[in-house]
Amino acid sequence: MVGSKCTLAFGLALAGMVSAQADASQPANPPTREDYTPNSESAPAAPARPAPPSILAILAHPDDEITIAPVLARVAREGGQVTLIQATSGDVGPGTSSLEPGDELAALREKEGRCAAFALGIDEPIFWNLGDGELATLARAPESAAKQALALTAEAIEEAKPDVILTWGPDGGYGHADHRMISAVVTQVVGKLGPGRPELLYAAFPEGEGTLLPGFEEWGTTSEDLITDTIRYQAEDLDAAENAISCYETQFAPEVRAGLVGLLHESVWQGKIHFRLAFPAPR
Repeated sequence: MVGSKCTLAFGLALAGMVSAQADASQPANPPTREDYTPNSESAPAAPARPAPPSILAILAHPDDEITIAPVLARVAREGGQVTLIQATSGDVGPGTSSLEPGDELAALREKEGRCAAFALGIDEPIFWNLGDGELATLARAPESAAKQALALTAEAIEEAKPDVILTWGPDGGYGHADHRMISAVVTQVVGKLGPGRPELLYAAFPEGEGTLLPGFEEWGTTSEDLITDTIRYQAEDLDAAENAISCYETQFAPEVRAGLVGLLHESVWQGKIHFRLAFPAPR
């Protein structure tokens, strides 16, 4: 979950920083469209834009998708198929709400997740309901959440047949055990596939940028020489991401919902989302 890391102190700091932004949805240097290939930022312009890829995003909790939301919005807007899977329903993460862990919280967070998906222009998320905070528990046990996630991931890839799979990197963002485990599970499944496997991309904060934001000091960063893919987004994709985060009333204080996406855009994303390719191209 992303929201639990956005503390009130961060929200207050954010509120002060947001007021200095001219308009988060209108960058000073509007991003240009690029194709969907690694290192596309430096690729020469093609005579015709390639078709958008089909995307399978496998994450851990409703709200995790906010870190890559502009990319999901762009692909969907340009006609690509986007399938979003959340391994848990966030049933033990009340965030900034006063709700107790349990089924009521899970149902509300699923509702928020559906709201966010629709805001991004993608289909309703798939929820595996594996238990928030339990993905790494007794992972070797026959009926563990991790073992179930392995089987479900393989089934999801077979059904969706995506061009690209997006998930957390090994750092799990800020080290969340569920994030780390879903990253490991997806990596294990994709690593067993043959040369026709989908590309697996880890969401990445470039080294030296993510640590600049209050509240993100514990987030893992990736050396820039390991960043393989940068996918640009347009102002309308940023707007979609802002609308998506506004759905997560249980997870983010109002000032955070109002300003986090804009702050990420100004300080970290700067018109493009960064990824790291998990496996080299087949020989």
